[in-house]
Amino acid sequence: MNKTLTFFLLLMCLNTFAQNDNATVYIYRPSNFVGSMVTDHIYINNKKICELKNGGYLEYKVFTENTIGISVYGTALGTTSDKISQVSFNVSKGQKYYFKIFPQFGKIGIEQIYEPVKESKLNNKKFVSLTDIGTIYETANPDTEWTYNKLIEHWKKNGISDIEGIYERVSSQLEYKLAVLKENNEYKIIYLAGARGTGWREGDIKATLKKTATFGIFKSNWFMLNKAYNKDVNVTFSNATMKTLSETGEGDDYVFLKMYPTYDDDANSKIVSQIKDSWKPSGTGFFIDRNGYIATNHHVIDEAKEIQVNINNKSYLAKVIISDERSDLAILKIIDNSFIPLSSINYNFNDEISEVGNSVFALGFPLTQYMGEEIKFTDGKINAKSGFKGDISTYQISVPIQPGNSGGPLFDNNGTLVGITSSGLDKSKTDNVNYAIKTKYLKLLIDEMNDKLDLPKITFSKTTLLTEKIKTLSNYVVFIKVK
Repeated sequence: MNKTLTFFLLLMCLNTFAQNDNATVYIYRPSNFVGSMVTDHIYINNKKICELKNGGYLEYKVFTENTIGISVYGTALGTTSDKISQVSFNVSKGQKYYFKIFPQFGKIGIEQIYEPVKESKLNNKKFVSLTDIGTIYETANPDTEWTYNKLIEHWKKNGISDIEGIYERVSSQLEYKLAVLKENNEYKIIYLAGARGTGWREGDIKATLKKTATFGIFKSNWFMLNKAYNKDVNVTFSNATMKTLSETGEGDDYVFLKMYPTYDDDANSKIVSQIKDSWKPSGTGFFIDRNGYIATNHHVIDEAKEIQVNINNKSYLAKVIISDERSDLAILKIIDNSFIPLSSINYNFNDEISEVGNSVFALGFPLTQYMGEEIKFTDGKINAKSGFKGDISTYQISVPIQPGNSGGPLFDNNGTLVGITSSGLDKSKTDNVNYAIKTKYLKLLIDEMNDKLDLPKITFSKTTLLTEKIKTLSNYVVFIKVK
């Protein structure tokens, strides 16, 4: 008795582990079908799947859909019936659903049956096998030796960074489990579970990610669920989620929820320490001397232990030469040995007061975590010669500025430096009221330095287009990061 029970349980376990992660729908047109319709047209979820004639039958594997709608209509001798039969139902993975087509008062009927049609009533030469993810290719994916347990052990030992972790897409049909792993400063996505029946194995590479200008947004070389290769799939990470193209390439994107590490996991403490030690975007600065002197706001570098400036895809360490909290101004100098002094700085440093109504524009790096690290141009007018509560050291300007613009240059349309963007009023209370510190006060700070600077005094030709001025001036604007 015990041996029999053990054998029975073993068979049940084997069947469970062998179960594929899909539902299967069978549609039969038995050979004893009698009626005027020569061909039946089968649609699933409003998409034509195949045609069936007497003895034909369809096997349709469902990996991604939760609800299936079947529509059937017939044609006879070139005439199409305008009468369509439909049926809709929910599917569960591992289950099989059987339907039979039959003639019904001038149209084709369809009904669910609960066992397969006998083979004697079918023609195997008219068998059609399809899936909701298209042809499943036999391509052998690049594989790794990573498994779920090995990844967890690796992260607990070495720590886990930013977007790394285990992600799951949970639906009633496709329960997909993927890992994001960083190796050699590159990210890859590894398949772990959820696609049995498609040839995927734990450790197979699902995608390799290519960095963009904005962290959290990647282009990828992606293997679809049917192993078709797609080299143009966007992958985005935000707030413990990963969003990708659907596995059919149609419909809504897939959203995966990050399941490991959890917010209270020990591995997350290492993430926090790594974030504390990483460079954080802080603001904008600009060259005022060809030998690496840079002006910015005091609050951009206040309390920074280290400072990094980025220009033209290169990064350099810098230090504070002089800073004044009251005027909110600071001057940095690049101290990196790899820095080569600029050949020239082509703008005019003007410490005279500009007039109300003058057109001005800002260059800077606002909200880089959302807008990317490409330099941004915004323009407007000088609205007043005094700032918040009548502060005479600043202009009120209508140029839109955001966090990250702080410390950037404000030029007039002649390419003359007239200010340093600094702050704005609460946007929920006022509309586009911002401030820039007058260059006069930057010149006062420069005069307090021991170093003597060669301030730029080059003016643009009157025929130079604004677009060309912006292109030139962008070469002197830097993105500042701090630790």
